[in-house]
Amino acid sequence: MGLKLIWNDMLKERAEALVTPASRNAQVGIGLDKIVHRAGNTAQTTTKGEIAMETDRAKGMLWGLIVGDAFGSPIQFTHKDSHKHITEMEPCPVFGLPPGYWTDDSSMAMCIMDSFVRKGGYDLQDIADTFVKWYSEGYLSSMEGRSFDVGFATSSAMHGIREGRLRNGHEDSQGNGSIMRFAPAWLIARKLGNPAILHEISDLTHDSRRVREVVDRFALILGEHMEGRRTAVKSEYSSREECNNSGWAVSTLESALWAFQSAKSFEEGMIAAVDLGGDADTIGAVYGQIAGAYYGYDAIPGRWVKAIKTWRKVDGLVEAFLGVLAG
Repeated sequence: MGLKLIWNDMLKERAEALVTPASRNAQVGIGLDKIVHRAGNTAQTTTKGEIAMETDRAKGMLWGLIVGDAFGSPIQFTHKDSHKHITEMEPCPVFGLPPGYWTDDSSMAMCIMDSFVRKGGYDLQDIADTFVKWYSEGYLSSMEGRSFDVGFATSSAMHGIREGRLRNGHEDSQGNGSIMRFAPAWLIARKLGNPAILHEISDLTHDSRRVREVVDRFALILGEHMEGRRTAVKSEYSSREECNNSGWAVSTLESALWAFQSAKSFEEGMIAAVDLGGDADTIGAVYGQIAGAYYGYDAIPGRWVKAIKTWRKVDGLVEAFLGVLAG
């Protein structure tokens, strides 16, 4: 995130004019209980085919996040129409990285997965401690030994966690740093039938009512997609011109949702999402979660997955996480 603060200040005002609280929350009131209503209830999954489909969607959600992060990183911090149009993984000039290197979005998602695998279940304190290990030691970073692309709210939260706080930030901490890593939290909450987990993990770095509203909206979208239904939640943006590409949580979700609704495949939507520029890595990561949950892992271009640094090792973590969830 880091330099993304430039975009928050510049574009947040325009996003607030476009997205009204009433329209944004219209469907969130349905309640988080409905997005986890099948959690722990394996009796409703009656065939091997249905189990395989759910696994494919869950894996698509996780890999969609990672692919979107790495795909968008090369043109992050650019204005919407001032960057190269990319259709494949490319080097990231911002950090001088080869193609396929993930940023903070994926690292923090991997920390949640890693904690769940090591502990054999949900442990909020251990997730927080793993975040700090990433931040201070570069654990699960694509740049060995160092974290990078870290936003102010997340950086500040790491110091808060070291001081024993599991809720960090304030109402103005409305960046997209918790929704960029959202998929593992959603899958854990669904498995355990406990939607409060979504807010707990988000609040580690972004303790904000507005961000929790975005989390609820995002959760509803993923819940519909995991049920095999294309979401009825509509983006507040109806065109590319309207999309705000800042690091604000509200506009990031709406822009990613616009890309999903304007495309007919995972690949087409990812290119549209990242082409917005600005906070392109996180818009890509959020789009990847939305589209991955709908289209499934098999719809993600294999060449993109295999372009990710140490992709087999990354896939091993994803598979281990899914294995513990299935246990």
